Amino acid sequence: MTIDRQQLDHLTAYKNMDNPVISLYLNLTPPRNVSAELNSMLHKVRMEIAEQFGKKQRKALDRVLESIEQHFRENYDRPSGCRLVALFADADGLWQEHTLPVAMPSQIVVEPDTYTRPLIMLLEEFSHYCVLVCDSRKARIFSLYLEDFEEEPDIYLEDNVPDRVRVNRSRTIAGGNVQGGLGDENIRHHIEDHIQHHLKNTAARVFRMFRQKNFHRLILGGPENKIRQQFKNHLHSYLRRRLVGEFKVSPNDRDEVLRQKALETVHAWEREQEKALIAELFEKNWANGLGVLGIEPVLDALKMGQVHTLVIEKDFRQNGTLCHQDRILSTYLATCPLCGRTMEKTENLANYMVKEALAQDAEIRHIFTEHEDFGHYKVGALLRFTLA
Repeated sequence: MTIDRQQLDHLTAYKNMDNPVISLYLNLTPPRNVSAELNSMLHKVRMEIAEQFGKKQRKALDRVLESIEQHFRENYDRPSGCRLVALFADADGLWQEHTLPVAMPSQIVVEPDTYTRPLIMLLEEFSHYCVLVCDSRKARIFSLYLEDFEEEPDIYLEDNVPDRVRVNRSRTIAGGNVQGGLGDENIRHHIEDHIQHHLKNTAARVFRMFRQKNFHRLILGGPENKIRQQFKNHLHSYLRRRLVGEFKVSPNDRDEVLRQKALETVHAWEREQEKALIAELFEKNWANGLGVLGIEPVLDALKMGQVHTLVIEKDFRQNGTLCHQDRILSTYLATCPLCGRTMEKTENLANYMVKEALAQDAEIRHIFTEHEDFGHYKVGALLRFTLA
């Protein structure tokens, strides 16, 4: 099964200090040799476990690894459209498996916490979009989520414009006057009335479905700027605030054409959001300001509960240390400054930074494209308050 935000929040909060969690991401994209890749990862992680854990934990982890190996060897059939499986398991009964239609590199992480940062990035990059494609007669509604593009069943709207008017609609709308001897001003009004009724009905259906399906944002596709503008005039204000882009298509275009156009629109909008976020971060990064840049300032802000938005490159990795009891994260500390215990080493400090930010109800924003100025720091944060 795929994963939603509520499931991910519960999974991210999971921790097992007695029996570490195995977090597995397995790329299933053909034509790769999945079995060979999995066997190689399992062999490598078994050697790491032998060096890092005591006898009791090693035995428990071995049992979990054997279960994972058996699961993929005997029972696993790749679901249609699945390109990635994420599996989380431990010796105390945790076993959550999620399939996704987007690929990521295969990896295994063994730590007390679930390694959910890749899933957080995916749900952030691929929000749940409602894609409406309409012209003056037809409307189709699609769901775009994690690159899956599915038409909503039983929502294909088509207005009953009379045949003679329908044939000449494009010339009538484009020129503003009735052509071809179809009649006088009454026919033009007749056409406009049908179009506005269709657009109003479509807007009402989209609004109802948008709330039922819990979409995050709306994208609008259509053949004419004029028709798209008229449709926006009928949109509820709730939807206008969530409209993030438009693209030129016809409802009669192939689904793959519509999908590609919608994805291009989404990516363009998200890149603009990234630019605006980074600009705000640099603008507020001044002495006693509400923005910080770099690993150490961000760790200090997390420790003080200041972070409103954690901004982090998608490929950012950092070795470090942590104290689970006091939730202290560091790049260099050997002992916890609060309890005096030895800090645990981790190769996934970024994952713990994301978890700590979520625990403080902060927003997480991953940066998916290169930005030269921010690339020097790789991590930053907008703050709730300063400590001047």
